[in-house]
Order: sequence, then structure tokens, then C-alpha cells
Amino acid sequence: MKPNIAKQINYLVKLTDKIGLIEHSSFDEPNLAEGYCVDDNARALQVCLRLKDQYPLLTNYLPVYFRFLNSAFQNDHFYNDLNADLTWQNSFEINGEHYGRTLAALGETIKFEANFSSAAKKLFDKLYSSFVNKTSSFPRVSSQIILSLRYYRSEDIKIWTDSLVAQYLKEKTDIWYWFEPRFSYDNSRMPLALLVAYQITSDPQYLKVALKTLDFLTKATFDKKLGYFIFPGNNGFFGQQPIEAGSAAETYSLAYEITKKIKYKKLAQIAFNWYHGENILKTSLINPKTGGIYDGLEENGVNLNQGAESVLSYLLAYNALENLR
Repeated sequence: MKPNIAKQINYLVKLTDKIGLIEHSSFDEPNLAEGYCVDDNARALQVCLRLKDQYPLLTNYLPVYFRFLNSAFQNDHFYNDLNADLTWQNSFEINGEHYGRTLAALGETIKFEANFSSAAKKLFDKLYSSFVNKTSSFPRVSSQIILSLRYYRSEDIKIWTDSLVAQYLKEKTDIWYWFEPRFSYDNSRMPLALLVAYQITSDPQYLKVALKTLDFLTKATFDKKLGYFIFPGNNGFFGQQPIEAGSAAETYSLAYEITKKIKYKKLAQIAFNWYHGENILKTSLINPKTGGIYDGLEENGVNLNQGAESVLSYLLAYNALENLR
């Protein structure tokens, strides 16, 4: 049965004020004291772009998230964290992941939202110009940029994808088929970027590496006997976060769309079912009253806070599976 995400949409709205999307919550109440971040507002913009036709309420919030991203670029700096008193924190990483996530959201804005396309191009060009050599030592940043380039400045997509493949070739061994020495977080983002690059370029190497790494990740995280994913956490089997399930659902969905291999369609659904209780704790991560998504699986139970990243990952995963129907 198709899930009804109206409560998740309303919960996203609950976490949003006139400034932007509030990053954290105390249980299901927005925790304004911890401020806002670019990473979440970029993903919220993507949610609006992808689901606004189905949920017109989101058209009211798309400008809020876009303005937040624009406001983060000041004095030639692109900040990430905004305090509750509306001062920007100086502890941001030049060309860090918030750059990549924002570029990915801006690429979609340029393609799918005419009202903001011109302004999105201006901000995109400012951020993109900071990558002087068109490379990044962070594979997730490279991956997000690849995702952005499918919609804008696509002539550069091979440069970035070749760089990501080079990182994979540097790290891989006869028994290790991955981009880094270990799994970290948002792991499926790299195979997803390679799948998108293949769609744009038809380069068979990109598809080969995408499926090789995705299958390797699957073998490491999907327990066939139990029938559910055990994602890498920040404490062994625990500390599993919703972003992993969401990213996996997006990636398997695209892998199925490209290859038509039914195993990827099944894995996309199983990854989404992780939110609904098919996980190591056999517990749903969905607050049935508010629609918030709990922040993770801990050794002593579910983390009952319901921050922005968690509900965003759920909504993006939902959208990916909807496109398979």
C-alpha cells in the first residue's frame, strides 16, 4: 500500500519559519536554539521541486529555502550554519559538502523552476567557480556536483566523474570495491552519481563502476537471511541514520530504471521499508501522530528526536519509489 506522506509534508512545514528550515528538534518540537544549516535547506528545496505538483502547499516554502541558500553567500564566503540570533558561524569548510548539496539543489532549480532559474544560475556560478581545478578530495562533494551538472553546465560532467572513478581505482583492491578505505555515511550517493553520469554520457565505465560499488555496498549492508538492511552506524550496528535508507532507496530506484534488473527494484522497496520497521530494532521510525521521522537507531532504542535531515531523507526516498510505479 502506498504511504500517505501528508503528515511528513506538514511536519516539514512545522520545522520551517520565515528564515528557513530549522535543523534540529527536541522530540517533535523545533529546537530553534540550534539554528539552521545550508545542508538541510538545500535538500528541502529539492523536496519542494520534486513534490510541489503533488503537494501544492510546498510552493509557499520553495522561496523560503531558496532565499536561505542565497543569504548564506556573503563577503565571498559560503557559510553553512546560521545561529538562532541570525549570525553565521565561521566554522565552515571551503568547498565542503554544503557546497555540493547546494549545487545539486540549484541544478534542479535551474531546470525545473523558471521563477528562480536566473538567480539560481548566479549563485551556482559563484559557488562552482570556487572549485578551481574542477576536482574535490571528498567523494560526496564530487558526487553532488555530478548530480548538479546533469541540469546545468553538463559539459563538465565527465571531468568530475572521471575524478570520482579515479578515487575509486585508487582505493579498490581485490576484495574492496569502494571509494574510501571504509564506509562512512550517505554511502549510496557515489554510485548514484555514477548512474546519473552514465545516463548523461552513455560511458559504459561509469555504469560498470556504479553497479560494482553498489553491489559491494549491498553485500556489506543487506542481510539476506534477515531480509533488511543494517546500515553503517556511528557505533557499530547502532547509530544507524535515516539518511542511509533514503540514499539507498534513491540509488536502487535509479539502478532499476537503467538496468531493469528486478533485484534493484526490490532493494529500493526494502530500503524504504527500513523506516517502517524492517530494521535491526524491528521498530518504525515514523511518529504516527506528527509524521516526524526519528533520528536513528541507538543501542538503547530509537532516538526520539525528529530533526530536518530525517524527514527530508524519507520524502526524497518516497519520491524516488513513486517514480518507479
